Amino acid sequence: MENPYLTLHREFREAGADVLLSSGQACVVFGIAAFSKDGDWIVRENERSCGAVLDVLSRHEAAYRLGAPLDVAWLRLGFTSHFEFRTPDGFRMRTDFCSRPPRVRNIGRMWKQALRTQDIDVVDVQSLVQLKQTRRIRDYSMIGALAEVAGLAGNAPTLALNYLQDYELLSSAVRKWPGDAASCRREAVRLLLEKAPRARVVAAIAIEQDARIREDQTRIEALRGRLATYGREFARLRLRWMRTGPSLMRQHKELTVLARRLLGGRR
Repeated sequence: MENPYLTLHREFREAGADVLLSSGQACVVFGIAAFSKDGDWIVRENERSCGAVLDVLSRHEAAYRLGAPLDVAWLRLGFTSHFEFRTPDGFRMRTDFCSRPPRVRNIGRMWKQALRTQDIDVVDVQSLVQLKQTRRIRDYSMIGALAEVAGLAGNAPTLALNYLQDYELLSSAVRKWPGDAASCRREAVRLLLEKAPRARVVAAIAIEQDARIREDQTRIEALRGRLATYGREFARLRLRWMRTGPSLMRQHKELTVLARRLLGGRR
């Protein structure tokens, strides 16, 4: 049985949407994860792509989860849109869409460097590493695996030296590329070059992870504060939808009214 998120990705593309698979499902495509329970996509900031995604999700009788309407106005502001539906065999699909993912500084480069593998359009490894620098500690094992496969084994020293999370693997990268290591600003790499004790290198990696975790936690807490009123209003709207069962496009119209009032964007 094929991964249902890959099937859905092809449906989006066939409908005319420019989308890139990202986050956990991208790790699945790259072979460093067996499965991910959710699907995350980067979508182009244009009406055609948003409309095509909504058309596909409408056919699957999807419903909005807490998030912004899938529309250029709110994508441009950095918001994410969330949906869910069940397949005919009862599998719950959760899908998320954004156009400006956090921590990815060069969106144009991300689209230019996107990869196609297994007939799937997916974010490049560098962008995926940035995406995975979240508050979840488990994501750092994914970052390390990406750096091992695409960096150490793939002969990409910058990727390996900056993102390997394992002492032995990072030590191997420093020995393999001493010149690149000498110009690397990462504390763990500097300590390895100085032949510091293993404990200090391991501690430097852990401190680096914790700093990124705290940065993402701060970002999320600020976002929650900003969206508190919107979240309460969405919960009321969702309860009404559960009673009345409106189509996705009807939900989209009603959510757009709420977003214009509380999130900003075009009017």
